[in-house]
Amino acid sequence: MRHDAVVEELERLLDQPHRVGWDEVEPVLLLLAGIDASGDEAAGSAALATLARRPRELIRLDAVARRALWWKWTRRPEVSRSLSRFGEGIASPLGIALATTHGDGRIRERAVREVIARPLPELVPFLVLRSGDWVREVRAAAGAGLAELLHDDPARYLPAALGVGLRVERWLRGSFVRKQLLATAVDARAPLESLLESPDREVRAFAFGVGTWRLDRKVSVALTAPDVRLRSAAAEAAARDCVWTGRVEVLRRLAASPHAEVRVQALTGLVRAGRDAEVVAYLDDTSSLVRALARAVASREGVDVPAYYRSRVTAGAIDGFAEVGGDGRHLVELLAHPSATIRARAVRALRLLEQVPDDRVRPMLRDPSSAVVREATVAVRSVPEELPWELLADERRAVRLAGYRLARRIGPVAELRAALTVVVGEDERLARRGRADAVRMSRALESVPWRRRTVAPLEVGVEESPVLRALLARAAVELDEQTGYLLREHLG
Repeated sequence: MRHDAVVEELERLLDQPHRVGWDEVEPVLLLLAGIDASGDEAAGSAALATLARRPRELIRLDAVARRALWWKWTRRPEVSRSLSRFGEGIASPLGIALATTHGDGRIRERAVREVIARPLPELVPFLVLRSGDWVREVRAAAGAGLAELLHDDPARYLPAALGVGLRVERWLRGSFVRKQLLATAVDARAPLESLLESPDREVRAFAFGVGTWRLDRKVSVALTAPDVRLRSAAAEAAARDCVWTGRVEVLRRLAASPHAEVRVQALTGLVRAGRDAEVVAYLDDTSSLVRALARAVASREGVDVPAYYRSRVTAGAIDGFAEVGGDGRHLVELLAHPSATIRARAVRALRLLEQVPDDRVRPMLRDPSSAVVREATVAVRSVPEELPWELLADERRAVRLAGYRLARRIGPVAELRAALTVVVGEDERLARRGRADAVRMSRALESVPWRRRTVAPLEVGVEESPVLRALLARAAVELDEQTGYLLREHLG
């Protein structure tokens, strides 16, 4: 098998849901054993490299392997061949890695010593796992070997150990690993700079937390890091340095970041630097946290915040006005704004202020923008009896979904009617939702001994009953037998 095909198949299996029965063999382990039994060490190295990039899966596989019924596991020919190669002393790195997961502690201990004798970065994650082993001899050998490798060559082995090590540090015996990683990270030879570019967010956070960084590097991380936790930590550290050194221009640069967690740290720094007037300009920021900070500063500056929000037509100003409260008559005018974003925010703000004019918002259930339709669906307070069914007949999915949601607000009879209506519709996503709701409602009508709550009957009127029976007859082919039976019994 080609090496790229090995990696592709391994990643496919790793991405599948984990539903292996207690007496079944994990297919990933079988694939790895087959690769090792073939004697293709290059393919085995590619498989180990793939596992090293998936530390969570590696930890899971280790746990699954040790729970396996080894009399079934070893009976498989590829597994038997892999174990034989290990017993004969000709095991490949992949074979040694598999042996470290064996259910027999003596085999694991021997495998650990093989890893130490043949120290390869791709085997270090398995050594990290065994350093928390419950067997003392295995744990001692793995811990000593790991400490020695990290001390001798941190540039080579620390990146390999971090992925798994940072995830097992909370284990019962994981504190040893954490201490070794921290001790290695402060070594001048540790490649912390390259670790900041790791695809693993845990590794990036660790590298930034233990390193001593220049201000320009902190700013760079705050502006470019791919995950929010690292951006926030870097921005906080950079803002603190800027306050101490008076680097206001750097704080302004951070305040212009598109990420709210960076902006709020920069604005906090500007407040501490006495630049309150600059922070007031962020009253209509798109982030609620930034707006709250700006309002706190504006109150000290004597700014009329509600008036400020009324004077501006931006998404942040509309959201900010909803947060401070007041007479929202100016928002009603924005319901006809050409921008869909402004219309949607205006509807949401009126809902939060409990000032929704139903006669103006109800037509927006057919707005060209799906976002506006969603906001109007939540905001509208009174629902005419025929409105949901008119919307359910619309050609646009967003409008049909609005009709479905409004029908559920009318009551259980309308909810059942809407569910049976969409079950036979062309919109498969909405049909799945309708089937699920029909099943739920039918089960709620069934009285069973183990259900403590009282079954509430579905009060169907004389005019509604024929309509529901006709819809049920149409939808019967789309519903399971029990659901159809329960609904027919109730509808009569």
